[in-house]
Amino acid sequence: MRNDALARKIERVITALTGYRVIVGLAEMRHAQEHFLLPDMMFLELLEQVLRDPTKIFVDNQRQPQTYHMFYKLENGRYICAVVKAASSGHYFASMYSTGKTIRNSHKKLKELKP
Repeated sequence: MRNDALARKIERVITALTGYRVIVGLAEMRHAQEHFLLPDMMFLELLEQVLRDPTKIFVDNQRQPQTYHMFYKLENGRYICAVVKAASSGHYFASMYSTGKTIRNSHKKLKELKP
């Protein structure tokens, strides 16, 4: 039986500010790209910026796998959130989306990590 990590088509590995090496799968990248309508290289550059220089980081320790919400504030005041899941086999990019001009209240209930 193949491990999920081996069955995934890996598009890129990005080292986040947290020090985790985040594995970006092709399927997850394609799903998140639908929110932004950007070509592959531009989307990956945006994702890399969010992971390497987040404005705020919240962690949900109640979920299994543990989930990180990494927010990045754009020049226009809007936020982008990248979701990273920490499984026993590694850290995986799950999704990325815009949250508008504020961080959602549901995220503010989570534990904040200092970037």
